[in-house]
Amino acid sequence: MEKDTFDSSFFDQLKKDENNFFWFHVRRKWIFDKLKTFLPPPAKLLEVGCGTGNVSSFLAQKGFAVTGCDIFSEALAMAWPGFQKVQGDAANLPFEDNTFDIVGLFDVIEHFQDDIMPIKEAARVVRTGGIVAITVPAREELWSCIDEIAFHKRRYTKKLLNSVLLEAKLRPCVTDYMFMSLFIPMKYIRRKKTDISDSFAINRGLNLMLKTIFNTERLISKFVPLPIGTSLIAIVRKEP
Repeated sequence: MEKDTFDSSFFDQLKKDENNFFWFHVRRKWIFDKLKTFLPPPAKLLEVGCGTGNVSSFLAQKGFAVTGCDIFSEALAMAWPGFQKVQGDAANLPFEDNTFDIVGLFDVIEHFQDDIMPIKEAARVVRTGGIVAITVPAREELWSCIDEIAFHKRRYTKKLLNSVLLEAKLRPCVTDYMFMSLFIPMKYIRRKKTDISDSFAINRGLNLMLKTIFNTERLISKFVPLPIGTSLIAIVRKEP
C-alpha cells in the first residue's frame, strides 16, 4: 500500500480494536468461510496490505500458510503472531509470478486512485487456478467522514467492483454483500462527524449482540446471498 493511502498513526488504536470489535470479529470469519469453499487450508496465502495482521493471524490459526505484506514497517512490527511478515508495496510486490494459491486484498483497493493496479499485481503473484479475494466498502450513498479519515477514494457497488475486476482481466466467481443489518444505521448516521479514536467505541453488551446478529447473517449468506450490505466480498479465479 502506498504511503499516502493510510495514516500510520492509526495502527496503535486499530490493533486495540481488532480483537473483539464485532466488525473485525465477523469479517475475518466471513473471509475464511469464502476462502475455504474455493481453496481450503493448507493453501499458501498472501494478504496484501495486511496492516497489523488481524486477518492474517486468524487465517494462519485456521491452517492456511500465510504471508502478510504491508508497506508500513510499524504495522508489521506490532502485528499479531503466527504468520510470515514481509514489507512491500502493493503496486510492486516483492514476490515472483505464480507464487501463491490465494492472494487477499482485504479493504485495500479503495485506498488507491488506480484500484486496478493492485489487483493486477495480486493476479501476477497468484498461480494459475488460484484465487484472488477482495473485500471493499459498499455503496456510495454510505460515504461519510469515516471514509475520509480512512483515506478511502471510493465505495463500491457490485456492478462497479465487477467492472474493475473485468478490467483487470479477472472474471468474478462470486461477488456478495456483507453486513446487511448495518446498512440502515450507517445511512442514518453517515453525516455525523466523528473522531477515528472513538469510532470503535461501543457498549460491551451491544458489541456482543451485534456479533450474534452478523454471525447469523454470515451463516445465512452461505445459502442465500444478501440483497444489500455495507461491504462486498469478491472471489476471482486466475484462468490460464
